[in-house]
Amino acid sequence: MSAINEKIKELRLRKGYTLLEVAEYLGVKEATVQRYESGNIKNIKYETICKLADLFKCDPCYIMGWSEKLSGNITNSTILQGNNANTLIVKNGSENQKQISSQAMELLRIFESLDIKSQTELLSLAYKLENQHNS
Repeated sequence: MSAINEKIKELRLRKGYTLLEVAEYLGVKEATVQRYESGNIKNIKYETICKLADLFKCDPCYIMGWSEKLSGNITNSTILQGNNANTLIVKNGSENQKQISSQAMELLRIFESLDIKSQTELLSLAYKLENQHNS
C-alpha cells in the first residue's frame, strides 16, 4: 500500500467515516474509495486529494506523504486577538499564545489569495525549505 492510500484509510478511520460517507462526499461510488485505500487506483486526481483534505480537515501535503504534520499551527489555531494590521495572536492548541510576525502575516495573506492547487504547491515548497533548514 502506498503512502497516499495508507493516509486516506488512516484519516477515514480516525475521523470515523464509512467508505460510503467518503464516497458520497467525493461524488464517487463506495467501491472507488475502497480502491483508493487498497491501492488498486494508483493515480488519484489532484481535485480528489484536495476534497479529501477538506473532508479530513488536513493539509493535502499530509495525504500526499510530503509532510508528517497533519496540519500547521495556523490552521489548527483560533484567532484570539487582532490588535493591529501587523499582529495576530493565536492559540495553537495549548495555553501558549504566539504573536505572528508581519512577514508571517504577509505569507498568510498570499496563501489565502491563492487557489487550492497553488496553496498546495506553496506548502510543498515551504516543507522542502523547512527540511533543508533543519538538516
